[in-house]
Amino acid sequence: MNWIEKLFGKKVQDPIEIRFEELSAWLASSRDRLSEGMHAASVYSDIEEALDGIRKSASELENAEPEGRFHLKLVKIAVSNRDNMVKQVRLLMNNINIPKTTDIKTVVEFHENGMQTLTMCLENMMKSYQYSKMVFFEDSKKVIADVNELGRLLNQLVEPINTNRKVLEAFDNAENAILDIENTCSRIDAEKKTIKELDEKIANFKKNIDLNHDNLARLTDSEQWKQYTNSKNDLVDLENKAKKVESEINGLFLPLNKPLLRLKLLNEDGKYDLAPAIKNELRLCLSDPKSVIPEFFIDVEEIIRKDTVAFNPEKRDKILEQIKHAGANIVVFNKEYHTIITNINSKKDEIAGMNIVKESANLGSRISALQDNLASVEKEIDVSKKHLKSLEDGVAMKKKELQQTVFAIDNRKTILF
Repeated sequence: MNWIEKLFGKKVQDPIEIRFEELSAWLASSRDRLSEGMHAASVYSDIEEALDGIRKSASELENAEPEGRFHLKLVKIAVSNRDNMVKQVRLLMNNINIPKTTDIKTVVEFHENGMQTLTMCLENMMKSYQYSKMVFFEDSKKVIADVNELGRLLNQLVEPINTNRKVLEAFDNAENAILDIENTCSRIDAEKKTIKELDEKIANFKKNIDLNHDNLARLTDSEQWKQYTNSKNDLVDLENKAKKVESEINGLFLPLNKPLLRLKLLNEDGKYDLAPAIKNELRLCLSDPKSVIPEFFIDVEEIIRKDTVAFNPEKRDKILEQIKHAGANIVVFNKEYHTIITNINSKKDEIAGMNIVKESANLGSRISALQDNLASVEKEIDVSKKHLKSLEDGVAMKKKELQQTVFAIDNRKTILF
């Protein structure tokens, strides 16, 4: 038997199933029925009578005359405290306003405010009561009793609510759960919208990537691209030839490294005074042989030929022979090398002037940027999908909890989500 049957002793013919959208209205209606089933209206009437009684007893206390013989000072103290008791009662009267409705929220708020006001009233006049009753015993006692009776009635007002506290908590929990589910569903809708927008972005990026790949494929199949490829191959061949000639030039100078280095050290030690031009060419010989001018070998040959101390006479002839060999061949190698370098620069200018190179680079950059954007959006949509899954799992759990809460109110009621 559910709470409605317990309160009314009969079944209320509500539909067994209820749509989620209709649940809030049903909860409000059911809560109102629970309120109507209580005796709040009759207790309101009793409270009104109790307030009238308090007004009457306070008036009688205010107008009471001392009976018997009392010391004048005691009478003055009693009268002063009696007046304070009456003042506190009137403040209580001003702050107790009986509601016109009997719904649970109103009843609970009225009880809480009423008890707070009544407690304050009693606290403020109990000390005065101790002095007032010495002279106005019966009248003071009657006021205290009437005020306490009001407290009993206020508590009686919420007894049925306390009896059905779990049911009332279920109403509150259900209403909070509905709001929570609605908010989560709104977030789910927003996340789905975001995912849809991200899906559209991904599709657009993929479409543009495919389009640019097609353009690049057409570009690489064109005659201009073949010309560009041939020019690049020619450039590679020329650069390999330049490396080969440079290696041959280095081979000419390899046997001369030691004597040339010795000559450089002798100059640095002040044993040889070399002309600036010869010193510069000597540095090039040791660092960049392909840049040395042929005349340098004539000068070096003359220096070594005249030297009879620094260079061993037994080795000097061989060194001179190597110098002559290098000097005779450097002219040919240098000419060949510089011709190749000129051709390399011309080929590079030719390649740089081809529009197809820029088109290819632009397409490549565009594809790379699109792929970066695609990767970024795919990460973003992955986060959104995980968040959506979390929200959907959460709302599914909240729906189960809401159903259990509704069962606590009416165990026949099934929610249609």
